Amino acid sequence: MKKYPQQKWLLWLVVILLLTNILTLSFYWLKEKPTHGQAASFADKEKRMGQFMVNELKFSPDQEAIYWKLRDTLIMAQRPVMDSIRSSKKRYFDLLKMQHGAEYDSLILARGNDVTTLQRQLDLITMHHFEKVRALCTDEQLVKFDTVIAEIVNRMTSPRRSGSGKTDSTKTK
Repeated sequence: MKKYPQQKWLLWLVVILLLTNILTLSFYWLKEKPTHGQAASFADKEKRMGQFMVNELKFSPDQEAIYWKLRDTLIMAQRPVMDSIRSSKKRYFDLLKMQHGAEYDSLILARGNDVTTLQRQLDLITMHHFEKVRALCTDEQLVKFDTVIAEIVNRMTSPRRSGSGKTDSTKTK
């Protein structure tokens, strides 16, 4: 004769915990894995931003084909400048490791100017791209284009918001 535990609730608790663990593990195993980290997400973001413009401006198929060619040209022109900005900023912040001497201030100014010059170059490339996209628009699309560009610029220049709700530890209460 089999003897069951005196406390059936304990048996049920073990079964529930076991099922919960199995469900949790299967959730993590079956969850779709992100593709190729940051590079893929950046490419996806570029594609979404381009698609946003196409959708908002309601381009015709011909306009859309021209737009995507312009977009590809923009990305190819921006990439080397962005790489230069990245390395220039690295050299700039590498100055933090340097001893403060007579040349320190002049190096900070020179390397800061290098970053500024490259950023200006990147902004000009972007500006010329949007001029070409604007020229592609019909009169009805121009109003929407101006609104969309104003929204994009506003997003780019607004302070970054933290979604985590963390507070700045340097601020006093």
